[in-house]
Amino acid sequence: MIVTGAGGGIGAEVAKCLAAAGYGVVVSDLGVSVDGHDPDGQVAESVAEVIRARGGRALAHQHDVVSFDAAADLVRRAVEEFGSLDGLVTCHGILRERMIFNMTEDEWDSVVSVHLKGTFNCVRFATEQMRRQRGGSIALLSSAAGLEGSPAQANYAAAKAGIVGLAQSTALAMGRYGVNVNCVVPSAATRMTSRLTDRMQASRPGAERQGPELVAELVRALLDPANRHITGQTFTAAGRKLARWEPPQEQESVRLADEFTYSDVTGAVRQRLGVTPLRRFAALGLPTPAASDPQTTDILEVGDGT
Repeated sequence: MIVTGAGGGIGAEVAKCLAAAGYGVVVSDLGVSVDGHDPDGQVAESVAEVIRARGGRALAHQHDVVSFDAAADLVRRAVEEFGSLDGLVTCHGILRERMIFNMTEDEWDSVVSVHLKGTFNCVRFATEQMRRQRGGSIALLSSAAGLEGSPAQANYAAAKAGIVGLAQSTALAMGRYGVNVNCVVPSAATRMTSRLTDRMQASRPGAERQGPELVAELVRALLDPANRHITGQTFTAAGRKLARWEPPQEQESVRLADEFTYSDVTGAVRQRLGVTPLRRFAALGLPTPAASDPQTTDILEVGDGT
């Protein structure tokens, strides 16, 4: 098994849980701070030492997920050490919060690179090995921000939503090779959630502020060969509650005439298709834009540069 981001928090709990279940585990972590700075090679090794002290099998790997070559080396080391690759769990990540209108290019690029490209790198080489083996399991950690958005985490939310799409696409590609791929959306107290504002912390139910034990056991279940038929799914784990989320599906539709006008389209949008407000507007106490008077609103023509 490979567990990225296994030097602390959810990743460490997952690595220990899988090792206790009898799997050999590669504990992969660059050892950086929450915002991606100051790598420390001892972070992964300390978790590996705990696993070995408990009688488990573990190898530490200081892996930069952003590096394509490092991801190849990670998979190679796992196969050399344990003979095959039964599973991949991606728990790595960094945070650089900023409102979208203040976010810098580096804040966007760094977070998307670590979460989305880093996950792709790991999945790319893990699936190559699993295709040869004709079997394996992958669990990719996403986030509630990826499912429902987060006002000061556009970079993080976009990357985590991308991971859901990556999991579904990979599930479709790898089913014929006996590989299942799922997403896990954890809600637990970690060093990342400790950075949330007091207002955001207060909005989280108490169950979502418990430890990551249920997340780890859910990952273990999804990696169990007996559950390999479960694939392409997104699960949440919060406190003692497990849930499965449906992917976006068509909710309402309108059939327009062959000849239609702008009024037909805007009338359908405004009056017939309806709106399902994002749940987090209410959960976080955020306002929604007020409707303008259609009689006084200027309508921009296509191509208008204003």
